[in-house]
Amino acid sequence: MDARTHRLLHAPIGPTLLRLAAPNVVVMLVQALVGLIETAFVAGLGTDALAGMALVFPVLMLVQMISAGAMGGGILSAVARSLGAGRRAQADALPWYAAAIGLGLGFLTTLLALGFGPALYRVMGGEGASLAAASAYGGVVFSGAVLVWLFNGLAAVIRGTGNMALPAIVTSVGAAVLVPLSPALIYGVGPVPGLGIVGGGVAVLAYYAAGAVVFAHHLWAGRGLLRPASR
Repeated sequence: MDARTHRLLHAPIGPTLLRLAAPNVVVMLVQALVGLIETAFVAGLGTDALAGMALVFPVLMLVQMISAGAMGGGILSAVARSLGAGRRAQADALPWYAAAIGLGLGFLTTLLALGFGPALYRVMGGEGASLAAASAYGGVVFSGAVLVWLFNGLAAVIRGTGNMALPAIVTSVGAAVLVPLSPALIYGVGPVPGLGIVGGGVAVLAYYAAGAVVFAHHLWAGRGLLRPASR
């Protein structure tokens, strides 16, 4: 049994829970801040753009919380139970299951959001320019919903091994990079024109794409506790 799993099973409960919980709280706060950062920059485009993003934000947060909390919690639990029971072969296979869940539910999210998103925004009160902004922003963000699901699913696998630090670091660094990237894409840099509210959506997807790549490399390059097969 590896040292990290041994500590999870035999170390004092109180300090162990605190050590595991602190980075996880950071991840949840930073992911919520990502949306607030985007909101602050989009606000500079005017009230119609801000109103449009306000219609998309609750749906995006719902997807984030389901993928990171509900489904992510199940993935994390499966990894932790397998390691705790000494079923290493089963634990090593779980990253592929997490990836399959992320791909499947990510594509389903895209289909639902692109198919019914504009109607939902209209029911929520969007009309005219605000509805157009919501449809544009939501169309970009939810076209890459797979990235959100993969990011949170693979992060859950890593947390299930007891490594809470890496997801917290990746999430925090990604948010720090998003601060200059988002306004650059929204408003433009030098001779490069801005993309408007669409640029905010591109910045969010870039954040999740980069994080998912880091998590996948960590898992499949054998840098962590698990050793998933290459196929």
